[in-house]
Amino acid sequence: MVGRDRERTRRRLLDAACVEFAAYGIAGARMERIARIAGCSAGLAYTYYGGKDELFDAVQSEVMRAASVEFDARDLPGYAARLYDLQHRHPEFARLATWQRLERRWGIVSRAADVEAIRSAQELGLVSCRFPAEHVLQLVLAIASMWSNAPAWGSDHAVRRRTVEEAVRRLVDP
Repeated sequence: MVGRDRERTRRRLLDAACVEFAAYGIAGARMERIARIAGCSAGLAYTYYGGKDELFDAVQSEVMRAASVEFDARDLPGYAARLYDLQHRHPEFARLATWQRLERRWGIVSRAADVEAIRSAQELGLVSCRFPAEHVLQLVLAIASMWSNAPAWGSDHAVRRRTVEEAVRRLVDP
């Protein structure tokens, strides 16, 4: 029973943190507010996650895991399209991604495995070497989220999705 309560508390903290971070970003989020929404103490939130940065990382990981958006360096156009779909269905995820880009200049470091996978795909001739792997990842992420904070100028979701996929394909094709 205790294990279940812990897991339920962690889940409530993640859910509350997702809402808080989407609305306020990392700097504006308050652990006390997250804990209050989750129905626990701020001390317990710190015990489970250490601090805001760790909790934000946990939220980001949970969002990507729950959304089943698997990174695939061999299919960057498909990956970008799946990210676009996720952000279209869940605008709060798009806001989280925007906060990540705005507030974490070191954000690309946390994706070192993805950069290495792109570098390996470049070495195998599967991804263009026109740009360094770090730049390729940043460009793919930017293209996938380009409509998350801007009007779509009348085009529908399917058209925008195909545009994202084709733009990334042209970027990465050797």
